[in-house]
Amino acid sequence: MTGAVGNAEWTGVALRDVLIQAGIREDAASVLLIGLDVDAPEEGFRRVLPVAKAMHPDTLLAYAMNGDVLPPDHGFPLRAIVPGWVGSSSIKWLGRIQVSMEPVWTHNNSTSYVLIGDDFPAEGDRLGPAVTAQAIKSALVLSRLAELSAGPHRIYGYAQSPHGPIEKVGWSMDGGTTWRGAAAVEPQFQYSWARFRIDLELRPGLHTIMTRATDAAGNTQPDSGPFNAKGYLFN
Repeated sequence: MTGAVGNAEWTGVALRDVLIQAGIREDAASVLLIGLDVDAPEEGFRRVLPVAKAMHPDTLLAYAMNGDVLPPDHGFPLRAIVPGWVGSSSIKWLGRIQVSMEPVWTHNNSTSYVLIGDDFPAEGDRLGPAVTAQAIKSALVLSRLAELSAGPHRIYGYAQSPHGPIEKVGWSMDGGTTWRGAAAVEPQFQYSWARFRIDLELRPGLHTIMTRATDAAGNTQPDSGPFNAKGYLFN
C-alpha cells in the first residue's frame, strides 16, 4: 500500500434517521450526496449510495472528529462517513442530499471512481463498475526503501478489513513460503485499523517483509488481484 493511513473517531447522526424524517419511500433506489465545493466537477463533488448502504445504521452525517468540531479540511460543517467503503464515498462539506426512484449516474460512479480492465466490463456510458467496499489490507510503518541496521528490531503495522475485525496478521521474509504470526498491540475498535507488531532479527543485506491480514469473516489478503487501470483497491 502506498498511500497515507488515518484513524479518527466520528460523531454524528445516522443518515437513515434523517432520510426517515424526510419521508424516504420504500421504492427509493439511490441517495445522491453533493458537496458544497462548487468548483469541483458537476458543481459539487458527488457520490451515489444505494439505499441499502445509505440506510445502514453506521452510515453517518458527522459534525465532529475526535471529540472536537469538524475541521475545515475534513469537511466542516458536515460530512458523510460511509464505513467500509472507499474514501470518495464520504463526501466532505455536504450541502445537499437527493433521493431518486431510479439509479443515478454521475462522473464519480461512471467515469472517475470505477474499475477499468478485462475483468470489469463497461456498461453503456459507464467505463466500469463503481468502486464501493474497501479491500482487506495491511501495511508496515516503514518507508518503501527503509534502511535498518543489522540486529533485532520491533516493527509496527496496521491492518483493516471492511468485512469484520482483524483476526490475525502473518508476516514472511521468504517470499511467502513460510509465515509467522504478528502480535496484536491493542484491541481493535469496529471499522478501525488494527495495530500489530513484528519482532525480528535482521542479518546484513536486503530484505523484503510481506504482511497478510485475515479478518473474522475468513477473508485474507490475496497474493494477487485482477488488474484495473486506475489501481483502486490495491492491497
